[in-house]
Amino acid sequence: MRALPTLASLAALAFAAVAQAHPLVDKIVKQLEASPASCSAVPASHPERQVIEADIARFVRVAPVPEGVTFQVLDCADDGFVHQGNAIVISTRLSRLAPSQRFFILAHELGHVHLQHHAATSKFVAQAVQSARDERSARAKVQSGLAAMSHQAELDADAFAVQLMREAGVDAEQAARLFESIGEGKDNATHPSAGRRARAIRSRL
Repeated sequence: MRALPTLASLAALAFAAVAQAHPLVDKIVKQLEASPASCSAVPASHPERQVIEADIARFVRVAPVPEGVTFQVLDCADDGFVHQGNAIVISTRLSRLAPSQRFFILAHELGHVHLQHHAATSKFVAQAVQSARDERSARAKVQSGLAAMSHQAELDADAFAVQLMREAGVDAEQAARLFESIGEGKDNATHPSAGRRARAIRSRL
């Protein structure tokens, strides 16, 4: 029997149709998300890569990873990110953290996949492009609403990760401690401040 398409695959197909009709949508979305192209390859024998790959092997045994989602271990400036909605990229730099905090990062990125944030961003950009007069006004519309949407996506992915940690028997308080160790900080264009994220996580413990 042929498998039915998942919600994520249907969303990807819908976005592909929009992007084909509006190439600017694809262009803007690609510029908004992190890409493995900005990372460096790491030899399979590298100790930090081996630590992260061992983490991933343990993680997929307890986490609801959808079929078709892949993991890549590279040397990236960011600890982790999702590329095009189905590739979870994890940096070897994550090895500096405690095991439970590494689990949190993996779970957070998986949260972005489960919550279909790539598809939501694509839809948001498509709506901006369709309602704009030209590229400049489309980009202005995207910029005006991007921070609020992105901040909520990060908080929702944090909440997903905390719940998964609790279900897997991993100390979720370590997620709050991770952000508390960074300091209060300030919101930026895509992420809430570390302090805000720590408080949101603690409210769920």
